[in-house]
Amino acid sequence: MQTFRDQVISQIVRARLGEDQDTCGQTIDVSVADGDLFLIGSCDSESQRISAIRIAKGAYGVRTVIDQIRVRRMASSI
Repeated sequence: MQTFRDQVISQIVRARLGEDQDTCGQTIDVSVADGDLFLIGSCDSESQRISAIRIAKGAYGVRTVIDQIRVRRMASSI
């Protein structure tokens, strides 16, 4: 069960991910339990994944970040 503090952390990180140039528009969900923040979803590049982790770690109240973001493989054109 999420505490009020976990809900606030989740809202803040979601907002920051939506405002960030690298992570805006990516499919990344945020879940928080007792200060442990889970990033779940997918993005287009490794740099976007790293940006999402950096944003999550920078939020006040986050104890740990559990990264479950998958980088989508782009189909190569021949």
